[in-house]
Amino acid sequence: MAAFRCTAKLLKAMKATPETRPHPSHNRLGEWTANLVRVSRIQLVIAVSEPTRFAVVIDAAPYAAVRERFQHALFHALLHIGIPADAAASEVEATYPLEPAVSNCRSVLGTLNRFADEVASALYHGQACSAAELTRQLSGTIVLKPAHIVFPADRVREAFGLAPIDRRKMFPMLLPGDSRLH
Repeated sequence: MAAFRCTAKLLKAMKATPETRPHPSHNRLGEWTANLVRVSRIQLVIAVSEPTRFAVVIDAAPYAAVRERFQHALFHALLHIGIPADAAASEVEATYPLEPAVSNCRSVLGTLNRFADEVASALYHGQACSAAELTRQLSGTIVLKPAHIVFPADRVREAFGLAPIDRRKMFPMLLPGDSRLH
């Protein structure tokens, strides 16, 4: 069980009644805070884990199934950053049921707003065409506040007892004399 803290705009769209006192989260990634984001005619939901700032993006419609679709997208996002399938499935299962609640953390809302700007930019510039691609793109985003986060995907991997992602392998730098320069 985990709290799914939503902005007023998202709660209204989902027609969800928020829990006044959601139960404590029993999962590794804690509570999630979500917002409805509109980019032109595209409507998305971005959800961010409070302790790790890891983001998951899903299509907003149908609103009644946002929580269930979020859990499905979370599973795939965890697989993408190298969480073993059984551990990812256990994490998703531990979030069930997601309890709708009112968002309450300005810091997380600040991260959500920054991610919304990045999502809008990626869509406008054709860098992503789906919610899954946007989730993958946000998994490599650097978070400066709070300062201990830096790479949200690394904080998630730590929560599962895994080493950080080796970015040297993911993003090899071009060195002088490299044949790819010619």
